[in-house]
Order: sequence, then structure tokens, then C-alpha cells
Amino acid sequence: METMTLTIHVSKDTGAILEEKAKVQGKDVSEYVEDLIEKEIDKPKTLDEILAPVRESFAQSGMTEEELDDLIENERQAIWEEKHGRPEA
Repeated sequence: METMTLTIHVSKDTGAILEEKAKVQGKDVSEYVEDLIEKEIDKPKTLDEILAPVRESFAQSGMTEEELDDLIENERQAIWEEKHGRPEA
């Protein structure tokens, strides 16, 4: 695996905390920080992060929530009718 070298600057207090946490896990600071970074990269997205593009697109569309409700209801009804036939009047 190719690697990349990073240099970061943290306060002495943060450095001391990192050293202590690394020591508890039996690692040196660089291994501990590498694990933190990998965990952050690999963690699943939150629902809020997943929905952010949808919310942004909705905001840009200019559609109101009522219009969206109507659109969804009309589509739901059309699918039901397609599946079950049109209701008798």
C-alpha cells in the first residue's frame, strides 16, 4: 500500500491527550492518529449527510412543501390505480 506523510500541528495539551490515549491502546501517537483518521473516513454517513443533497435540490426547486405533498399523493394514487385498477365512481 502506498502511503502519504502528513505533518500536523496540535497544541501541547492536545498532544498530551493523544499520547495518553495512544499509550492506553498500546500504540504510539502516529499509529493512534492514523487509526482515528481511518475510522473517520470509514464511518457510515449520517441520515442528515445522506439527505443533504435532496434538501438542497428541493430548496433550489422553489417547490413548496404542499406542492411536494400533492405530487407524492398523486404519484402514490397513480401507482395504486395501475396495480389495482381505477376505483369505480
